[in-house]
Amino acid sequence: MKILTLIFFLIFFTSCSNKETAKETNLQQVKYSFENILDYGNKDTLFIKSQFEDCGEWGGHNELIKIYRSERKIKLAYIKYKVDNCGERNNMGSIIQKKDITENLILSHSQQLGLMNYINALMKSRFLDKEISNSGNSFALSNVKGDLRFSYYGDHSLPLNNYNDLMAILKFPKVVIQNR
Repeated sequence: MKILTLIFFLIFFTSCSNKETAKETNLQQVKYSFENILDYGNKDTLFIKSQFEDCGEWGGHNELIKIYRSERKIKLAYIKYKVDNCGERNNMGSIIQKKDITENLILSHSQQLGLMNYINALMKSRFLDKEISNSGNSFALSNVKGDLRFSYYGDHSLPLNNYNDLMAILKFPKVVIQNR
């Protein structure tokens, strides 16, 4: 009788562990990738547009990240502008910015994951408490098709920290806001 009970428990525990292994295998099969949302032939592109408060309530420098597929690879184009003088304006009244950095790269798997984590964090930032302020940083995600669009504006430090974490993963300079 003891042997029969032991065999029963052994079969029971073995069958339970197989179910757990099957569940883990199903979870491992989930594949998150930009390839799943970016069409071939540049039919869609993701944009991350950021504006920083270098000049207080008047704005500051812009940065643009473009994520797209080309030649079966996920690529990124990065443009950073700089503001030399917050008082210098164009005929439309906007602060004059000059192109500072332009980089193009093929994204590694870890860089793609970093971008996905940033996009997730940007989406979560919509749930932050609204702060009353005349100035702030702006972060926006959109696509060419127009069916993806969300943004954050404010002076909470978390979205800027998330953006700087992304810059570190992409090996671009972190944003340092120099109020002038």
